[in-house]
Amino acid sequence: MQGLQVQLRSASPIRLEAEFDCGAGELVALVGPSGSGKTSMLRAIAGLWTPADVQGHIRVAGQAWLDTASGVQLTPQQRRAGLVFQHYALFPHMTAQANVALAAGPGWSSADVQTLLARLGLATLSQRRPSQLSGGQQQRVALARALVRVMPRPTADATPTPHALPGVLLLDEPFSAVDAPTRQTLYRELAALRQKVSVPMLLVTHDLAEARRLADRVVIVDAGQTLQTGEPARVFASPRNARVAELVGIQNHFEGRFYKDHADWGRLRWTDAAASGTGLDLAVFDKNKIDDGTPVTWVLNGEQVDVMADGEESGVASPGHTRLRCQLLEVLSLGEISLCTLRPEALPSQTITLNLTSRLLRRLQVVSGNWVQLQIVPEALHIMPVRTK
Repeated sequence: MQGLQVQLRSASPIRLEAEFDCGAGELVALVGPSGSGKTSMLRAIAGLWTPADVQGHIRVAGQAWLDTASGVQLTPQQRRAGLVFQHYALFPHMTAQANVALAAGPGWSSADVQTLLARLGLATLSQRRPSQLSGGQQQRVALARALVRVMPRPTADATPTPHALPGVLLLDEPFSAVDAPTRQTLYRELAALRQKVSVPMLLVTHDLAEARRLADRVVIVDAGQTLQTGEPARVFASPRNARVAELVGIQNHFEGRFYKDHADWGRLRWTDAAASGTGLDLAVFDKNKIDDGTPVTWVLNGEQVDVMADGEESGVASPGHTRLRCQLLEVLSLGEISLCTLRPEALPSQTITLNLTSRLLRRLQVVSGNWVQLQIVPEALHIMPVRTK
């Protein structure tokens, strides 16, 4: 594989069960709560942290940086890993150019470093120290310092070093300490960079919106363990289990029971914990992965729910669509988006949370206390078997 492959196991000092990959030119985001082990994984790849009992391997373009089975363990200096720290970690007594030049590999000249700084909009700031730079400018210097570890010289006459180890770009929450305009600028620079440098890029972030915006794939991390990997839209809409659903911030997470119906269809009984025997049936696809009568947890993807005025016709009815009459309990305006809480008429102990645009609410002419109709398609429902210990 022309990219990064990671498979690591360790029991101390923290638990580590990491298994993921990142292709050349791909950006993969490690997403999880604080203390979940995301930064430790980056440090392990860079060679800055290696537990004594670690087992597994780290390979880049097929070359082993770490392979405990064969005794291979490259030093941090031998690994072409460009690491951008969350708080930059620039040397305060050195200029921007000196900070970058310190990390440059063999063959990089002062002119090469200056050319790279110019590409990142720092040509006139190269002789300033970190204290003389804004947060966004410091972040660009940190990015330039990481890039000189993983990319060929930027000058036209540059010739790659024969048999040079491939590189990896590691980004540890690089946008968390800058303001919104600077963050948008850095997003654009990262997107442009990906068109020029075909190296694996790992981004650590706790910002789900950022991961969705930037990453080709996400890896959900919790307590040192990688729980699920996939495209952001798929992972956020179809979590593997209840813990992943919690970590990706899914608001509408419920309990129920799955029943087989006929052909490719099943029936999800949304149960009411407050009233035994009470429930509401929703049509779902039967993928033949869950047995009849299995207790499940399930999530509702609000982005796939249509909201209509009470009594409004939805046009041509499609197979499996469920109409659900709900009372609008609360509307909290957040600019163009309103956070709305709804209570199903047929299951009054439950609530659904939806983010609705102010434009939609004005069109429906509804306020708190009014009734609306939800149309739920089977694709909006994702069910997961309940884990039994």
